[in-house]
Amino acid sequence: MNRTRIITALGWSAIALIGGPLWLAAQQPAGTTTPNAAGNRFEFEVIQSYDARYQGDTPGHMGRSGGLENRKLHVALGDPVFRGEQQVGKVTGLGWSRAHGSLEVEFDPLPASRVCVGEQVWIALDGQPKPPASR
Repeated sequence: MNRTRIITALGWSAIALIGGPLWLAAQQPAGTTTPNAAGNRFEFEVIQSYDARYQGDTPGHMGRSGGLENRKLHVALGDPVFRGEQQVGKVTGLGWSRAHGSLEVEFDPLPASRVCVGEQVWIALDGQPKPPASR
């Protein structure tokens, strides 16, 4: 009788340990695509800022969002990150989860740019940001 309870408890624990993170990852908010000439903007929220992760590293930020299930991406390291029409950083890391349709973006800020956790920033999904109309 005790053996059955132990096996049952272990089974439920395994389900919770494996299923919990999968369920949480699936609950990511959908990214927004801002309508413009090409519909190429992927807006996401900055969720983490750090001074340095390892010795010799520079300050950076990370953000992620979903909504890319049916999109083909053309994003690379070094692509610009914008807040509004102003460039605030450059992409230093990318992680695309095809299964969840989400993209994780790590970027370094440009000098004299202040980026806060919770701000909305965007990247061009086709690698070609459109210039602002009022120049």
